[in-house]
Amino acid sequence: MSTYTMLSESDFRPEEAALIRTEASKAERGYSAAELVNALDRTPGRPLAVGKTPAATIIKVRLDNERDRKLTQYAKQHGFSISTAVRTLLDQALAQA
Repeated sequence: MSTYTMLSESDFRPEEAALIRTEASKAERGYSAAELVNALDRTPGRPLAVGKTPAATIIKVRLDNERDRKLTQYAKQHGFSISTAVRTLLDQALAQA
């Protein structure tokens, strides 16, 4: 069973909250035909690269609740996505190995 956490504006850094407000405003007013055409022209899906390196490998990991909580907290504190947080922490651990 999945659990979800509802976030409020105060859960984001100020610049993230401002971006969310801006994008929500655009969505509420509606998009122009040009904006919609531009959106259709973009390639859907995940990026094929992380930085300058191809990102070809997907690793699935199961986490217990405590690790999930700590990872989510770390990502939030640093303004990272969960994927970026995992890559950052993995790089740090491998640099020490």
